[in-house]
Amino acid sequence: MPETVLLRYVSILAQTLEREYGIVAEKLYQTAGISLNEGPDRIPEKEAEALWVAADRFATDGLIGLHVGKSVRYGTYASLGHLLVTSDTVGDALRAACDYALYVGAAGRFELIEAGNEARLVYSPIRPNWRAGEVRSEAVLLPFARFARWASPGVAPVRVYLMRRKPINAAAFEAAFGAPVVFGADAHAMTWPRDALMRPMNDANPALHAMLKEHVQAEMPARAGITSRLEHYFKERLGEGGHPTGLTVGDAADRLNMSVRSLQRELEQAGESFRGQLAKAREGEAKRLLTQKNVSVQVVSALLGYSEPAAFIRAFGRWTGISPAEYRRRHGR
Repeated sequence: MPETVLLRYVSILAQTLEREYGIVAEKLYQTAGISLNEGPDRIPEKEAEALWVAADRFATDGLIGLHVGKSVRYGTYASLGHLLVTSDTVGDALRAACDYALYVGAAGRFELIEAGNEARLVYSPIRPNWRAGEVRSEAVLLPFARFARWASPGVAPVRVYLMRRKPINAAAFEAAFGAPVVFGADAHAMTWPRDALMRPMNDANPALHAMLKEHVQAEMPARAGITSRLEHYFKERLGEGGHPTGLTVGDAADRLNMSVRSLQRELEQAGESFRGQLAKAREGEAKRLLTQKNVSVQVVSALLGYSEPAAFIRAFGRWTGISPAEYRRRHGR
């Protein structure tokens, strides 16, 4: 199954373009080279990207991402939106957004980084060289700033980071996010005080949340991109505790119901490798564990599947350019 995006999310783009810029949906779809047909609940990611590129060209002010972000409601995300708002805490909602981002679309992924007194939500593209990346990322980030305020009053972002160069209408971005914006950043991200993650959600409902979680898992795209599927696989393995198993290409292929040859071929087509994907997963988990001062470097090494700490320390140096001890000094609690 190709990488896909929820049609109802893409529909918000078409509705917003017509409302804000007077461009009817038929013209948007025609410019993007896509047939405007009623049908499946999802469309291929390549078509969604083409629609965003066309919309960004029509909206010459660079604000289409903000307008779409303002138009998104939690119902736009279908079952996932209801799952998020019934979470126990703000942190639980953000972690669910990270785990199930592919439910909405296969364009990017979320990562929640907790370090020191700060919680940072980062949105990154899954594919390199994606188009209309700035406006798409802004449209994705803005609803989370708005949802957090609505779902748990008083929870507001401290700062927003956008990769676009500072525009002449920069004030519009700060007004939309309700926070200072750093332009020209190296990633699209938002930060909150770390203790905000513990704030309860207004509509927390554990029983309904559990039912919705099963529903979302059942509705997840049957076959997301291979890199995303491996990312989830490694997250499960590295999150088991103890010395993880299943970190070989054969183990991964078995779990993903494909042959080793097919797995390696799909990774090659995506411009990736099994070793590179495993290294990315280990790096992310290592950074998370190193912010916890009660977890020693020796324990982190074992939890990541290394036979000895020295091998982990060398690998961490290759990934980050610094030692695990220095990373902990900079980012530890």
